[in-house]
Amino acid sequence: MPEESKKPVVLVVDDHLPAAEMVSRIFTMNGFDAKTVDNGEDAIQQAQVLIPDVILLDVMMPGMDGFQVLDVLRGNKLTADIPVIFVTAKDHITDIEQGLGLGADDYIPKPVKPREVLARAQSKIEARKLRDKLLKRTTELEAMLRFSQELNNYLDAQELLDIILYLILDLLPSRGSLIYKMGEDGSVTDYRAQFTAEGQTDGTDAETLFNTLIDASGDINTWQNESIAGTMYEYGMAMRMSHVTQVHGLLIVLSDSSFDAHAQRIFEAIARQTTLAVRNADLYATKVHYAEHLEDMVEERTQELRSAEALLMRSEKLASVGRLAAGLAHEINNPLMPIRMNLEMMQEDIQNDAPIDERDILETLNSVNRISGIVKQLQQFTRGRGEDIPEMAPVNIAEVIESVLSLASVYIRHGGVEVTRNIKDNVVVWGNRDQLEQVFLNITLNAQAAMEGGGEYTIECWSEGMESFVRFTDTGHGIEQDMLDKIFEPFISTKETGSGLGLFMSHNIIHNHSGQIEVTSEVGKGTSFLLTLPTLREEQVAN
Repeated sequence: MPEESKKPVVLVVDDHLPAAEMVSRIFTMNGFDAKTVDNGEDAIQQAQVLIPDVILLDVMMPGMDGFQVLDVLRGNKLTADIPVIFVTAKDHITDIEQGLGLGADDYIPKPVKPREVLARAQSKIEARKLRDKLLKRTTELEAMLRFSQELNNYLDAQELLDIILYLILDLLPSRGSLIYKMGEDGSVTDYRAQFTAEGQTDGTDAETLFNTLIDASGDINTWQNESIAGTMYEYGMAMRMSHVTQVHGLLIVLSDSSFDAHAQRIFEAIARQTTLAVRNADLYATKVHYAEHLEDMVEERTQELRSAEALLMRSEKLASVGRLAAGLAHEINNPLMPIRMNLEMMQEDIQNDAPIDERDILETLNSVNRISGIVKQLQQFTRGRGEDIPEMAPVNIAEVIESVLSLASVYIRHGGVEVTRNIKDNVVVWGNRDQLEQVFLNITLNAQAAMEGGGEYTIECWSEGMESFVRFTDTGHGIEQDMLDKIFEPFISTKETGSGLGLFMSHNIIHNHSGQIEVTSEVGKGTSFLLTLPTLREEQVAN
C-alpha cells in the first residue's frame, strides 16, 4: 500500500482504560488507526513495533511513569523522532518544563477536549512529515554534493567509471550497479559492473540487460517485483545518460528490495551528474590529445605555408621574367643579326676558297658573349634552390642594384626613364641575393610602368649605425591613399594586369631579412619605397 494511502497510527498510553478508550474512539472516528496500552513497558514495546505517527502519553502511571517512558523512547533510534504529546492532569509548570526538557512535543491537560487533542496530534504528524521530507532532501543534497566533489577529482574516463559505481553502491540501498559508455554511433565503447559483498553477479547478462533497457521509453526506467531479461534482480532502476540529443551511455542499479521515491530522486540526480562527468572527461581527453599533437599540427601547417610562400615567390619571379621577356627578346635579336650576317659571309668565303676575315669572327664572338651575358642574368634571377629557408650570405647592395638595372635596362631605355644613382659602395647586409634582386626588380618594373611617358627614377643607398637604407623614388602617377593602406596585401594591384603578389612577396622577403619596407606616394607626383635592412655584423662575416 502506498505510503500516502495508509491510515496514520496513534498510540494512546494511559493506565486509566476508560480515558484511553475515549481518546482512541476520537481518533478512530477521524480516520486514524488507534492502538491502546495501559503501562510504560507495553508502550515502549508497541512503539518499536508499530512506529506510530504520534504517541499520546500519560505522565502518572504505575511502574514506569511517562517521563521515564519518554526518556527511553528518545534514546532508541527507531522511536527517537516519533512525536510525543503528554496528556495528563499533572500540569504544574515544573512538570511541563520537565516533560518538554525530555523532548516532548506538546502538553495537553486533562480532561481533554476532543477537537483540541485531534488538532494538536494532526499538527505534530504534519510537522514530522515536513521534518522527514526536509531531512530526506538534505540527505539527497549532501549525497549529490559528495558525489559531485568526488567526480571533480577524476578526469580520466577509466577511473571515473569505477568511482561512479563505487559511489552508487555507497549512496543507494542496492546490491549492484552497471554503467555502459557509448560512442556517437550508439555502440558500447566501455562497460563496468560492481556488486556488493551480498550481491551476486550470477544471472546478470550485461549485454542482454543493456539491450532490454536502452530502448525503454523515457530516459529513466524502474521496475518493482518484476522479471527483467538479463538479470535475476526483480528491483532496479535504469537511466540513459543523455545530453541534448546525444546518448552517452546507460546507468543501472540493481537490488533485492524496492526503491522508495527518495532513492529514485538520488539515482536520477546521480545519473545526470554522471552524464556531465563522462562528457567532461571525453572533452578533457580530446583537449589533451589535441594539445599533445598541437605542435605537430603547427609544424605541419608551417611547412604548408612555407611551401605556399615559396610557390608564390616562384610564380611572382616567373611573372617578372614574363614582363621582361619582350624587351630581352629584342635585346637578344640585335646581336643575332650580325652573327647571322657574319656566318653567311664566312660561308661564302669558304665556298669561294677566300680567307675568312678575322674581324668577322671577333664581331661574331662579341655578339655571342653579349647574348651569353643576357642569358646568364636571366638564369641567375630565375634559379631556385628548392629550400624552405633561403641561403644567407654577405650581400653588397650596390652590386644588386647594378645587376637589376642591367636586367631591366631595355625597359628603362625604351620607356624614356632617366636613372639617377646615389649609392654608397660599402653598404653590405646579411641576406639572400636572389630574393633581394627580386624585390629591387619588382619595385623597378613597377616604377617604369607608373612612368608611361617617361620620367626620373632615383635610387639611393646608404647606412647609418646598425641599419642600411635603400630608397627607390619615381615621378610616376602615384597611388591613391585608400590603395596605399592595402598595397602590401596579397592580390591587391594598381595595375589592371597585375597579379597583386609582387609587393606582397617583397614585403615578406624584407620581413624575413629582419627589415622593413615603407611606401609614401602623392597622386600625380610619384612614389617612394624605403627599405631598411640590418647592416652586416662582424660575427656574421666570421660565420
